[in-house]
Amino acid sequence: MHWRVFKTGIMKIKVYQYFAWFCLGLCTACYSGMPEYEGKVGQGKEVTFRISRFDETFSRATATNFEVGDSIGIYAVKHDATGGNSFPALFGNQAHNAKWVKTDEGWQPSSLWDKIVYPQDGAKLDFYAYYPYSRDAIDPEAIAMGVKPDQRTVGGRNGSDWMVATNTIGVNEGEVELLFRHVMAAVEVEIRGGDVIMPNEKLEVQMTEVCLTNSHHLGTGMFVAENGTGTIDMWRLENATDMDSFTYRALLPAQTLGKGIPVFRCLQDGKIYIYRGEEIILERGNRTRFVFTLKSGSEL
Repeated sequence: MHWRVFKTGIMKIKVYQYFAWFCLGLCTACYSGMPEYEGKVGQGKEVTFRISRFDETFSRATATNFEVGDSIGIYAVKHDATGGNSFPALFGNQAHNAKWVKTDEGWQPSSLWDKIVYPQDGAKLDFYAYYPYSRDAIDPEAIAMGVKPDQRTVGGRNGSDWMVATNTIGVNEGEVELLFRHVMAAVEVEIRGGDVIMPNEKLEVQMTEVCLTNSHHLGTGMFVAENGTGTIDMWRLENATDMDSFTYRALLPAQTLGKGIPVFRCLQDGKIYIYRGEEIILERGNRTRFVFTLKSGSEL
């Protein structure tokens, strides 16, 4: 009887030993994963950025500089020393839609996975970036850049102000400079009073039957318009209490609006005023300005 008890005790000890070795193996596996991850991120010197943007010719739609909390998406590919194209693709990039955020200390990667490092072999890199960041922009050959239908809010304006930047000189050390440029067109409308009707604080201005989305190839810089049209609620530049002038603005993809299209629509005091004019060409990164007078009829 005592032998049987002793034997059972030995079996329990062996079971405990096996269990302990199993747990130790798990801990070792977990621990061994950390250096591998750190090695992946730290395989070379980390890339830092000096980021600015060009606003002068565009007459900036929102703020004049990037603000804390703004985020950009960055792609990096190995530079082609032979002079060929080194465009970002769906796979095989050194950095793939890395998210960087503006902070009080400068631009920082959003997470450890968003860090970008130079190759250990000294290979040079080219960089392609866009703003605002989108987690859906996983294909750099077809990034959907759409504007918000309601641009009367700050979020609607900022979410419509797409910009891109490239640095393709080939960099393998130090700080990378990225200069962002606007890729949407800006439309500005000034509404003036006529002999009978004067604009007031209830005036709303819209753009109708316009393209809201296009697809952008980060490498080639080409844009392709998406099918379908929509309406944009333009935002007023003056304060709501300012009765001296009424100016409205909208951001939208570059496009050509055909003759006779009801491009602009004004709504005030239950009445609708529509503008149908000649062909309008809206250019990327440029501002086009219109001046209309409210008349007693339905046409501007």
